[in-house]
Amino acid sequence: MFLSAKRNLSPLLKKLSYRLIGEPTEFSLENRIFNTICLIAVFILAFNVPYNYLTGLKVTALIFSVLVIAFAGIYYLSRFHKKLNTSIALSVIVVNVLFAVNYFFSGGIQGASLLSFTLAFFLTMLISPRSQYAWWLIVNLVVVIGLITYEYYFPGSAPSVYDTREDLFADMTPTYITNVIVIFVGTVYLKNAYKKEKERGEEKTRSLELMNAEKSKLFSLISHDLRNPLASIQSYLQLIREVELDAADKAQIEGELLYVVNNTQEMLYNILVWSKTQMEGPNINLVPVNVATALEPILQITRMAVVKKNIDFKAEIDTAVDVLADINMLQLIIRNLLGNAAKFTPAKGTIEVRTSRQGNNCRIEIKDSGTGIRQQEDIFSLKVRSTFGTDNEKGVGMGLYLCKEYTIAQNGKIWYQNNPEGGSSFFLELPLAG
Repeated sequence: MFLSAKRNLSPLLKKLSYRLIGEPTEFSLENRIFNTICLIAVFILAFNVPYNYLTGLKVTALIFSVLVIAFAGIYYLSRFHKKLNTSIALSVIVVNVLFAVNYFFSGGIQGASLLSFTLAFFLTMLISPRSQYAWWLIVNLVVVIGLITYEYYFPGSAPSVYDTREDLFADMTPTYITNVIVIFVGTVYLKNAYKKEKERGEEKTRSLELMNAEKSKLFSLISHDLRNPLASIQSYLQLIREVELDAADKAQIEGELLYVVNNTQEMLYNILVWSKTQMEGPNINLVPVNVATALEPILQITRMAVVKKNIDFKAEIDTAVDVLADINMLQLIIRNLLGNAAKFTPAKGTIEVRTSRQGNNCRIEIKDSGTGIRQQEDIFSLKVRSTFGTDNEKGVGMGLYLCKEYTIAQNGKIWYQNNPEGGSSFFLELPLAG
């Protein structure tokens, strides 16, 4: 029961923490540390106000009251206006000025002020940029040494405020305990924050290395796979130029040449789409799209493309179905799925396209009587190796990867299955419009 309550409480505490110190996606680590320290400072100073008043240090209590208000304003400036550098400078100046004033009203070198300056310097080092470290060190040393020197030559400037030995211990002990606790909490927090940032950086590095490896592999495949269709085109053109062909042979070669060009064009289009997505990110425009209208030009092209292989092509599309989709992404997905079906379906095979309503989704099924899916692992990733079709068609192997990426971008689902009677079916589901 305790573990269950802890699990339920953890997200609430995390949400509260983000509200107080800022979301990691919006605030830098330095900004979040500064916001945390401001809150801790307000709490400690507010606690010390009544404590100092009750122990007879009324001026110190007043100074700490001013510091509470000052740090509350500085926190607001940093957390809600994101003025980190200004907030840091203000906090260091306010602390040094008011602690210097308090030095003369809290027993001088015999009081707890030097411990307070030590804590203030530690917190300053936590929140300051590296470029300001030397500057704030000099400020701290100049202020503290200046105060000690002044008191040394003018002993009456910082009279003792402790009437009894007990008063001295009552002031010094909690000050020391507070300093140690704050240093401990600050160090632990800083180490944990550093560890998390390091882990996040390592994760990004691993992701970039994996992405670069996939890109290197992809471009290696592209350079290899584009060579074959271009060589075929060159051979066809050379044959037409050097050999006198009759009308039937010429028509056959032209048809094959057109088919190779279309495949190569589809391959290049996928590459360009992927490259643009990598550089600019996906440009998604989700609007109501009529499925029949969006698919019609793709179906017409597919009917003409499968004539060469004498494939029976059937389409049953519900003309009344509208989906919430990006029409360009939808057409790219269907074009790739139909291209794969035509590629792996043998002559005199069949390809069927049908739509159906599945609850709040529209399901598009593309079924073929081809060779089925042999290379089933990572089929929707760049890791898959492109294979030859039933008529030696060749691709880059990134079509299904784009299908998966664009389906997710449209809040849809895509999957496949090998059919018992042979061939495979790919399914695409997108939310219905309205």
